[in-house]
Amino acid sequence: MRYAIFRSLAFFILLALSFSLFISPLEASIALRIMVANPSAQKQTVPVKVYLPVETKPQDIIYKEDLEIAYDAQLGSYYVFGEYQINPKEVLEREIEINDIWVIADIDLESLRQEANKLLAQAEKTDAYQSVKLICNGIDRKLNEINQMQKIPATNPTQHISDYRYCVGLLESVKNDLVQARSLVAQVPAKPGLTATVWKIIIFVIIFLGALGLISYIIWQRQEKLVKEITPAEPKDDLSLPEKQEKSKEEKPTTPEDIEKIIRGGA
Repeated sequence: MRYAIFRSLAFFILLALSFSLFISPLEASIALRIMVANPSAQKQTVPVKVYLPVETKPQDIIYKEDLEIAYDAQLGSYYVFGEYQINPKEVLEREIEINDIWVIADIDLESLRQEANKLLAQAEKTDAYQSVKLICNGIDRKLNEINQMQKIPATNPTQHISDYRYCVGLLESVKNDLVQARSLVAQVPAKPGLTATVWKIIIFVIIFLGALGLISYIIWQRQEKLVKEITPAEPKDDLSLPEKQEKSKEEKPTTPEDIEKIIRGGA
């Protein structure tokens, strides 16, 4: 008989250990309420053990009344426990308040979005641009979906946690997409083209050649001027061409041939 009562009590405790959650918008916290009832006519010592959501850590717990907390290594989750004496027909209630950790920070989403945009810019001059663009468009859609889902008011705490876990899955997918985009950008060389650095070099060479040409012209002009100053000017001759020829004949010395011609002419 006592065994049957214990079985009945244990079954009722299992049902009563179902907990309710609610979200406080002002404090951004979630409360977990535990209820244990003793339907028998005898006083009972009842052990209480309730597992917390798997994401919960001890530092996330704001309030847990007189419950203790421990970690289950096999399930990878923390749980609260205690042992209570429950009078006949009595219902025991305990409440645990937990910070709302089921939210992905906006700054984390924005950081991933900026990284995707940066990779897309790096891929612009490569053959992988279209592939990277396709990946980054998918990343943008997933981040927008996470952002929109988190803006929906959390009226149902269970659904709130479920939505968070779905968003975490999308976030992991985004991170994997970024790894793939980084790999494509790193493997494909940039297309040949004139970058800003190349243009700077070209402009510098043009300016240098222009300056060199100007200096060479100035030096040539100075050398030309020096040559004119050093070279003496030829004396000016005012005689006309016939007079010059006549003077040239008069000044020409008499040779033996000329004397012979004169003698023959006299003969």
